[in-house]
This record gives sequence, structure tokens and C-alpha cells, in this order.
Amino acid sequence: MSQSIQDVTCLLLANEFTYLPLPNRFYFSSTESSVLEYMLDSIWTVFDKIFVVTSNEPPLELVERINNVGARVIIVKSTSVPEMLKSSLESVTAPIILVVSGDRPLIKPNILFTLGYGIKNFDCIIPRWANGQFDILLAAYRTDVLKNFLSTEEGCLKFDQIPSILQNVSFIPVEVDLKTLDPELHSFIRVKSLEDRERVVKIIKD
Repeated sequence: MSQSIQDVTCLLLANEFTYLPLPNRFYFSSTESSVLEYMLDSIWTVFDKIFVVTSNEPPLELVERINNVGARVIIVKSTSVPEMLKSSLESVTAPIILVVSGDRPLIKPNILFTLGYGIKNFDCIIPRWANGQFDILLAAYRTDVLKNFLSTEEGCLKFDQIPSILQNVSFIPVEVDLKTLDPELHSFIRVKSLEDRERVVKIIKD
């Protein structure tokens, strides 16, 4: 990989849905695959450095399987996204990070690449929907900028407002720019319930 690719680290923020089982994705295994494995199957093709940030230690057999893609597990005793980020950033040496919530089994490599390496001279690059909503958990940030932002209690409390607080932000239109890369916008489907899981399973099987 090129030097520029090595300069980006992916932080996958695990949550209660990250380890949900899905239909087997891999020819070399007869077992079910997890949401995490689906995600890593895309992420490892884009990034050399991958951290799975979790509040609970994953099952040993899952850790052994994800070792194949070089993902490192960081355990943070908190389920707060800002606290998970703040703690895991201490392990990051790359100047840019791609933050992605661990509940997107259908994430596409080209979406990851566009966000991770499209930051240019901005402090962050964030997908924005036509209705004005942002996706701050599928976005790239300059590591030092995010560290500084989360260094105060106020910053942690206002992390969900980061697109409005930072001055040098690149907004990338979801329904225009990103839809050309992922026409069904499956990368933005988040598994937050068993109903969401069934929707994903249906997409996988179709």
C-alpha cells in the first residue's frame, strides 16, 4: 500500500449490535458471521491500521478470526462514544482517523476510501443528508483536532454537535456524491434492533 494509505487509521466503535450473528460470509467457515466480521471484510481492504474499540472483550473465537485482518482490540470501560474515542485516540499515531460505528454490516469499501482519503486540508469530512442531518460516526477527522476537541468535558458533551462547532469542515452530500458509489446506500444502514438485523439478512440473501 502507498504511504498515504498507511497514514489513516480506522476506529471501529463496537456496540451491543456489533457481535450479532449474520449468515456466513466466508467460504472457509461453516459458522455464522458477526456484524463485525462483515464490516472488517470491507475495512481491511482499505486501511492497514484498524482498531476495534469496545467496552466488553469480544468472544475469544471471534478475536482469533479477526486477527487475520490485523485488527487490534482496544477495551475501554465506557459505552459513551466520546469517552471511547478519547481513550482510543491515545493509541493512534496516524494524522487522520476514520471513525465508524460498529453496526454497519453492509459498509462499502469505496465509501470508506472516499471518506478516509478525501479529507484534504479540512479538519474533518462528514456525510450530510439532504434534510441536514449528519453522520458523525461514519466520518474522517484529523487526529489532533479530534483529540483537542475531546480534551475538555464540554467537548465530550458536545461531540454530537461537532459539525457545527468546527470551522474547517467538508460536508459530502449523501444522496448525490455518496449515492454514486453506493446506489442503495446500504453503507448507511445501521443495525440497532432485531428488526434491522432481519432487514440486513434479507438484503444479504436477495
